Amino acid sequence: MKALNWIQSRQKWVYFTLVALIGALAIYLSIPFRAQFQYDYRLGQVWLEDDLYAPTDVVLPKSLEDLETDRSLLIENKDLLYDYHFRKDAWNDQSILDSTLTDQYKNWQETGVVESLPSENHRLFLSDGTILDFTSSLTPNAIQAKYGLEEEVVILPTYTLNTTLTDSALQYKLQALTLNKGILTSGTPVVLRGSTITAEKFEMLKALERSFDASAKELNWSARAGAVLYILLMFFALAVYLHIHYPHIIAHSSSLNLYLFTIVTAVVATLWFSAFEVLNPFAVPLLLVPVIIRSFFNDRLALFSYFILLLMVAPFLAGAVHFMTVQFAAGLATLFNIRGIYKRSQLVQSTLRIMVVLFLVHLSIHLIRETEWNTTNLLPLISSLIGTLVLLFIFPLIYFFERTFGVVSDLTLLELSDTNNPLLKRLSKEAPGTFQHTMQVANLAEHATELVGGNTLLVRTGALYHDIGKISNPQYFTENQSSVSSPHDELSYLESAEIIISHVNDGIELAKKYKLPDIVIDFIRTHHGTSRVEYFYRKYKTDHPDADQFSQFQYPGPKPFSKETAIVMMSDAVEASTQSIPEKSQQSLSDMIDRVIDHQLSSGQLDNADITLKEIHQIREAFKKFMRGVYHVRISYPES
Repeated sequence: MKALNWIQSRQKWVYFTLVALIGALAIYLSIPFRAQFQYDYRLGQVWLEDDLYAPTDVVLPKSLEDLETDRSLLIENKDLLYDYHFRKDAWNDQSILDSTLTDQYKNWQETGVVESLPSENHRLFLSDGTILDFTSSLTPNAIQAKYGLEEEVVILPTYTLNTTLTDSALQYKLQALTLNKGILTSGTPVVLRGSTITAEKFEMLKALERSFDASAKELNWSARAGAVLYILLMFFALAVYLHIHYPHIIAHSSSLNLYLFTIVTAVVATLWFSAFEVLNPFAVPLLLVPVIIRSFFNDRLALFSYFILLLMVAPFLAGAVHFMTVQFAAGLATLFNIRGIYKRSQLVQSTLRIMVVLFLVHLSIHLIRETEWNTTNLLPLISSLIGTLVLLFIFPLIYFFERTFGVVSDLTLLELSDTNNPLLKRLSKEAPGTFQHTMQVANLAEHATELVGGNTLLVRTGALYHDIGKISNPQYFTENQSSVSSPHDELSYLESAEIIISHVNDGIELAKKYKLPDIVIDFIRTHHGTSRVEYFYRKYKTDHPDADQFSQFQYPGPKPFSKETAIVMMSDAVEASTQSIPEKSQQSLSDMIDRVIDHQLSSGQLDNADITLKEIHQIREAFKKFMRGVYHVRISYPES
């Protein structure tokens, strides 16, 4: 039972742990385990790393081109094996031969007659292995021409090519062809700092990389344990940061799912691309990550998350310095350029500016390393530019994420904050006083949020909907009453308090009916926290001094749990309280604002929100300045 209670009390952390472990497992399974060889090198570039020496004996394999060349040379210059035939009797039997040539028959037999003389590139052998020399040998055509023999005279070769033995000997040599050009012994300098990577050094580096890749395929428990530890440390860093600055993300499973899914997917995609030489990790549209996180949360979280993302992939990528430099610069450019973008024309312009930044960063690195301008060296740049084009499809992607994870983006908040929204139009018609109150609260809350930092668009939207439940009974709220008499005059204090309190639950039900996102509904839930309906509470307490149970006068809560919901609570109380002041002087407004906020602090209404005392003080002063502007003294105009 104790264990169950412990789990329930820490439900959000249990869920975070489970989701994080699933994400960590996905990342681990995507790691190509090529962490041993971390150099980014290209033919013709200057080596800017430390001096590199061969750690062990490394075989230098031949390239495919070299192997094909060796095969061609073997085929072209293959050994030729011949059979010998004694031809003197065959020649003598030809009656048409001149008897004066008899001595020549013997000479031809000794020097040899061959069908065609091979080139000097071939080695010549008898079928028994004896070395042959055809230097003095003649061909039948040469004999006929030299001695003027008639065409009817047939000069048979004494040496004929044995194609079977010749092909067998060639196949043996082809099979025995060595695949390596030599061995790079341990301690041999491969490339020194500041030197240019020549073709020879490039081949040595490739051999080293292949050697490392081959060893990486073996079960390396040390490398795998290190990978697991590193990934868990990164997730721990995320957990700490979210706990300190964004606890509401951990509290909402939908927000957490979206957040971790975005990061894990980007990491996995990058690792997969790096595992295949055909693909390039620069082609992964990582810039989508800060855009998506910024659209659903804020700039600060987007920047931190993008930095953690790059740290996650860095140990497992070759050329990590180049990759991180380019991606981080592009990420900063993206965050600077996507602020306030809600039109496609703006998005196209921002994408072009980001591509320019990418080009300049790649160019600077290219110039620093003094690499050659070829297709291989330009592949990262081309891949980056192609990957950036995905930003043009960010709007449908944001819509997809909203529907998939049940979260809300700035685009949706903009639509909801439009006063032409059906629910807000209904509020303005059925409860016009409440509508004016919400507009004032929205302006006040937005002003304070800009000062202390936070999601101003979310605050404004939440403020516009926080009192939406008053539509159910608008006449029971002071701002909607036009006559001196009040419907509360016919009710008991408990009944009045019940109606006032019910506007919270009525608002939640109405918001769900109109399919408002949960993050907006949170403002409805929390804008009174667990405070009391103070007016009716004091009236009841005066009439019942002996009563000790006043829970009927208390709002159900919960208390605000974010900076934004806390600001709306304070703005709502301040706006309503200042409306009740008969004479709105600067001093009276200041005193009322102090009393309201001091009461919220003393009653613990702001205890669960991620807001500091310094920020509360700044908000307090912002409220005073804003209200002085609203209720400033106007000059008296003459009657005529």
